[in-house]
Amino acid sequence: MKATVLLKRDRTFTVSILATVANQFRSELRGEGIKAAETPSVQDGKEFTAFSFGPRVAIEEIEKLLEVVGYNFTTNQIA
Repeated sequence: MKATVLLKRDRTFTVSILATVANQFRSELRGEGIKAAETPSVQDGKEFTAFSFGPRVAIEEIEKLLEVVGYNFTTNQIA
């Protein structure tokens, strides 16, 4: 799994992507004119980049971008 999408009840969400492949996703976001805050993190000894999105960005749009770049991902609802 290269990416995890965590959707909050307030319709904001975060996409965590392995840092080694995050550049391609970042390029796709820029190409679509989508802005995201970025935070580095480490999970299970692996480096990730967390991209945070506000409620104005549709989660479906981001999931389509993840599919375009060929990332396997899961979507989870969190509080």
